[in-house]
Amino acid sequence: MKILLLGETLEAGGAETFVIRLANALAERHQVIVAVLHGHRIQPQLAAQLDERVRLDRLRLPAERWLWRADRVLRRSRIDVAVIRLLQRRWLRRLLAREQPDVVHSHLLKADRLAAEAKSAARRMPRHIITLHGDYRPYLRGQADPQMLHAERWIERVLNSADAIVGVAREHLEHLSTAHPEVGGKLHLIYNGYPAPTPAPAPVQLPAGKFLFGMVSRGVEQKGWALAAEAFGLLGRSDVVLVLVGEGPAIERLRRQEPPGVIFAGFAARPTELIARFDVCLLPTLFPHESLPTAIIEYLACGKPVVATNVGEIGAMLQSPDGSLAGRLLPFDGETVSVAELASAMRFLMDHPVERAAMSTAARAAFKRFAMPECTEAYEALYRPRSPPSRSISSTH
Repeated sequence: MKILLLGETLEAGGAETFVIRLANALAERHQVIVAVLHGHRIQPQLAAQLDERVRLDRLRLPAERWLWRADRVLRRSRIDVAVIRLLQRRWLRRLLAREQPDVVHSHLLKADRLAAEAKSAARRMPRHIITLHGDYRPYLRGQADPQMLHAERWIERVLNSADAIVGVAREHLEHLSTAHPEVGGKLHLIYNGYPAPTPAPAPVQLPAGKFLFGMVSRGVEQKGWALAAEAFGLLGRSDVVLVLVGEGPAIERLRRQEPPGVIFAGFAARPTELIARFDVCLLPTLFPHESLPTAIIEYLACGKPVVATNVGEIGAMLQSPDGSLAGRLLPFDGETVSVAELASAMRFLMDHPVERAAMSTAARAAFKRFAMPECTEAYEALYRPRSPPSRSISSTH
């Protein structure tokens, strides 16, 4: 089977890194092409992780900055024509005509929309699968890209055009089944898969004899970096270190403050190499549309207790099959998380090694639901035309 995985970028992010993992797993049995709409937005460290059997195709546009400016002018005039989108559509049509894939599997709304447009214009369009990564609702609320006109109309077209719709969190499917009941038969819940990490030396020297808290995510404010640093400061202990793994404006602001006891590890293409050294992992996210954070999966893969915001699918992610939790959940009021509660949870895990060990055991058990082979098999079932419903992740897992 020839499979084309279509994404917007290949940068740090849950959807983008999942495409890499899925492509590598599928390449064991299929021909796989990863196609990227914004060819200039590819991190070399991430692209290097693609299996040598996976082909990478990207759209390179000359003078793209000026094209974006032209599109912004059209949007301000409420004209729903984008020069960049027209060029992307032509590129995708040529790619489909040349490669003749059996399946197009798109990720994130703009890639989903482009595939749906290609399908409506093609004589023979391959089976189209979309995976929802939590970005549809921000578009509908004007929080993702206010320049996308008629987002609600486009989302409806995409959903009706797709052959199958995968949600990586239950709330995605619950929202769709309510707002778009006509697509109910297409909905499947499949958790993002992650291969079991292999032991490797940490890319950054970490201090010995210290208790290590660690946080891995995109370097944007809503991930809760400032909260983590503030709570760490409240501990007031010299035997503890906070390691921040990632790059972005929120991390740069913290770096300039030079907080004592905080190590800025920068971007890590293989974050589990660092996570394996942590004692406890943090994700006090403030993102209201959080769904299935890859960082949480990576924490569980390394058997680490987690302190995280109770938002999206995080609560279910931390639950082991026997019902025990792989950490502590922080209440979220839709805007913020209590720094005092975060610091209290961190202090508790430092001072209670027995409970910490039990949470570590629960983390390893909880990770099993994210096994890469099960995820790959579920998608392969959807790729086959007129296949029975995939073995989706359900409440029994």
